[in-house]
Amino acid sequence: MTPLSNFSLFSVGSMAMIVVIVVFLFFDDPSIREEGGTAYENWFEVRPGILQSLGTFVFSFVSQHTVHLAFESLKPELRTLKNWKRISSWSLGLSAFVSTSVGLVVYMTFWQQTTSDLFNLYPLVPVINIAKLLLCVTMLLTFPFPFFTCRDMIIVAAIAIVSSRHTLPQEESEDVHSQEDYNNLEEPLLQDKQEQQTGSESEAKTHQPIVEDEPPYHPSWLLPSENSRQLILSYHVTVTLILWATTLTLALVTPNLGDVLDLVGCATGTILAFVLPSLFFARKKGYFSLMAILLLVVGGIVGTVGTLYSSKQFWLDAKKKA
Repeated sequence: MTPLSNFSLFSVGSMAMIVVIVVFLFFDDPSIREEGGTAYENWFEVRPGILQSLGTFVFSFVSQHTVHLAFESLKPELRTLKNWKRISSWSLGLSAFVSTSVGLVVYMTFWQQTTSDLFNLYPLVPVINIAKLLLCVTMLLTFPFPFFTCRDMIIVAAIAIVSSRHTLPQEESEDVHSQEDYNNLEEPLLQDKQEQQTGSESEAKTHQPIVEDEPPYHPSWLLPSENSRQLILSYHVTVTLILWATTLTLALVTPNLGDVLDLVGCATGTILAFVLPSLFFARKKGYFSLMAILLLVVGGIVGTVGTLYSSKQFWLDAKKKA
């Protein structure tokens, strides 16, 4: 992921240019503006569809599934908890600023006619085509993060399934994890088995006999080396192509990109952003705090109701296209 991190400035610059373009059109061409209603209708009225539309908003800020890749893309000397807090805070703040700026300007341009496909609302002028091109390049540079994450999880699951079939059942041993182990956020998500068990021998009691573990099963037909976390080239390419072809096919047949963002945001984004953090907090602390309960309730309501309405809207748009 390090080579992709070199394009981060270009991605930030592209989003900044998109903000400049929508602001420029707002002031340069008043003819494209739609007449809004009253102040109450424009800013305070709650319209149908708000729950499923929250999926797009949640989807824009969900990044928990790719943070390990972003962390590993940093230079080794920058991989500290202090730097990561600063980088993540600035990143989310900048994302919120860009999203809010574009959303407000486009909304004040088209008011109630505003949809998730922002650039389809504008007439076909060269500056809008430039904005679309910049957005495509930004998405092209962003897509590898979730793609690599999904592929890695598929590979890890496949390795675990194959290895478990050749592992003899053993008695469960008591694992005592210190609080420092849980709080070590600088440890990469995928660790070699030897790295995860470092220090376990020193924690064992001296009077207990030392039992050597059997070497882990190594399927040579699946993994290139003993401690490898990747498949051999043929399987690696096959998984990559299948996953890429699946996402491309779904993108081509989908009736409306906004419906996809709403559905995915409500169905999975709320789980990543609200439900899982509250459950992780309860699992780690042993109790639910007020904030954890609030996140769980809000995420559950938005996720359940939003997913139902988003699925309904997706189905209606698909029928219209057919």
